[in-house]
This record gives sequence, C-alpha cells and structure tokens, in this order.
Amino acid sequence: MSAALKIGILALTDSAPFVVAQHLSLFARAGLEVALERQPSWATLRDKLVYGEIQAAHMLAPMAIAVELGLGGSPRKSIRAPLVLSRGGNGVTVSNALWEVLQTSTAGHTLGDAIRARKAQGLPPLVFGTVFRFSMHTLQLRRWLSAQGVDPDVDVRFEALPPIRMVQALRTGEVDAFCAGEPWGSLAVSQRVGHMVATSSQLWPDAPEKVLGFSTAWAYSHAAERDAIVRAVQTACHWLQDGEANRRQAAQWLSMAEFANVPADLLERALLNTPALNPKVPVLTFDGQALSQTDLPMLEHMWLETQSLCGPLGAQSLDGFDRVKEVFNLMG
Repeated sequence: MSAALKIGILALTDSAPFVVAQHLSLFARAGLEVALERQPSWATLRDKLVYGEIQAAHMLAPMAIAVELGLGGSPRKSIRAPLVLSRGGNGVTVSNALWEVLQTSTAGHTLGDAIRARKAQGLPPLVFGTVFRFSMHTLQLRRWLSAQGVDPDVDVRFEALPPIRMVQALRTGEVDAFCAGEPWGSLAVSQRVGHMVATSSQLWPDAPEKVLGFSTAWAYSHAAERDAIVRAVQTACHWLQDGEANRRQAAQWLSMAEFANVPADLLERALLNTPALNPKVPVLTFDGQALSQTDLPMLEHMWLETQSLCGPLGAQSLDGFDRVKEVFNLMG
C-alpha cells in the first residue's frame, strides 16, 4: 500500500476546501489516501513543500511567486498553482488604543501624522503584524496604511507572525494591529481586544488569496495524483459555494481540534460572509477555478507589488512576469 499523500494546511477558515474534501470522502472517491497536516506557520508550510515533505499545499498566492523566483531569500523552487482556492477573507484589525487614535484622524491630521509625531518624540514605531512577508495580507495592509497617510516603508515596522498567534500578540501589545485571515480578526473583536477596520474585499476586491500549490517537479511526475487532487478540491469549493447549510456544516468540521480549533460560531460567522464591519458584502469566496486571461491585469499588479517588498516600488518592472504567468498556467 502506498503512503498517504500529505497536504499542508494552516488553521484558517479558507482551509475549508481541504477539510470538506476529506469529510465528504472526495479524495477517497478519487482513489487517493490523503493526510491533511496542519502547519504552525506559512514559512514551515513553504519549506516542507520546497523540500518534498508534503506533496501539495494551501498556499498564499504571492508566496507561490516568491518561491518560483527566490525573492527576498525564499528558497527557490519551481511552483505550479493550477487552482485558486479562495478570494477575500482577510481583515485589518487594530488594537483598542490605535482605534482611539483613528477616531481622531481627519483629512488634515491623518494616522500618518500621528505616527510621525510619535517618532519625533523618540517613541518606538508602531508594529503591524502580517502572516508572512509575501502574502496578500502584507499587500493589503500596505494599501490600508497608505490610505491613512502612512509610508509603510518608513513610518512603521512589520512583524511576521503565525495567524494563530495574532490575537494574543494584539492583547499583549506585541503588535498594534494585524492583517490575517478569518477567524482571527473576529476572535479579536469578540474578545474585545481590537476593532476590525477594513476587509480584503474593500482593499483589493477579487484578488486571489489562497491557491492550491505543488512543486512543478512533483506535479509533472505525478500527473494522475495531481489531477485527482485538483478535481477533489475543486468539487469541495463548489460545495462550499452551494448554500448556507453547507457552510454551517463546514464550520463544524473546521472547529475540530486538528483543524482550526476555535469555536464553530466564529467560523460560521466568517463562512457566512457576515464580518462585523460590513455584513452585506461577501468577504470569502471559494473560487475553485484557474486564473484566466481576464485576471492578467490584476496579476501584473500583484507581481509589481510583491516585488516592492524587496525594494522601492518605483524600481520594479515586469521583468520575469512570464515566469509568474507560468506559475498560474497563464502563458496563453
């Protein structure tokens, strides 16, 4: 009997397609024995995929780009991401103290002005938590900061923390704000240690959040297994899009100790697209599709802004963009 295929996931609401595929026996029906392995951090998941300890991954879209090109010290490995798992689902959550500062901000006195005044007084910079350097969370957080008059490269400090640590870090003052996928923003709000001030739907509508990632070498040498995983996860995405009852059931499965291990009602709130900030706007969509040619303009922006994490935005170009399109099967 062959060993089980290992798929790496993190304890997040948008790991739901993998959990659903396991509970609905979609992997088994495709002839696969699959073990879902929860990882403690995105860096651990990346390294295990790169070095072949897992065969597939619940992957950050910009991480796939960074690993393909070896950006910012990432281990370099050719990656293929044939399926978008989800779009949206992140939130920017600020501490109660920073929330009070935001309440006094005006067009003439922005958060950026307040932060620079702190710096002039010799106070340490505010710290903004992100789940991983190369992530939509970082890009969305930078967009939010820029809209508040803050220079994200000069005025603040970023700290990469596993999503599961964000609420405690906000509570203890290790970070002053964070951007993370649900349910961590909602958990901070429910525990009254923070306020959600923006969602990914507002900051970057329809950007691909998580993708199904493989190393290119494994994907091509195990084409039958790769295609079976894609079909099972795609079916799970479609199931998640097919009504409220399915999402409520998914919340129950995700709440189990081996997955997210948080109360089902918080997961249900996220899965039913009712964030505290704007309950009428769908926040988390399970895509279950490949990127298409119509996504190319968005992908160009993602590539340019991902490069900006390695240096000034003005110095970036579309050099290497063909490699990025290969990652997402968009060579046309």
